[in-house]
Amino acid sequence: MSQTSIAEKLNKIDELVAWFGGGEFDIDVALVKFEELTKLSEEVKVDLDQLENKVTVIKKRFEEI
Repeated sequence: MSQTSIAEKLNKIDELVAWFGGGEFDIDVALVKFEELTKLSEEVKVDLDQLENKVTVIKKRFEEI
């Protein structure tokens, strides 16, 4: 996982989505924000997949006890 927490990334995603809902905007700025939104979304998915794997390992260890 990266140094930025999942919660921080989700907050930034919320900010970006709200920006798009704000009405008129410049298409060039929108493209940059959309690319950032896409990157953050992919990072959150990777982070959540890694957390799921950790939980699975812990669960298996617990079941072995």
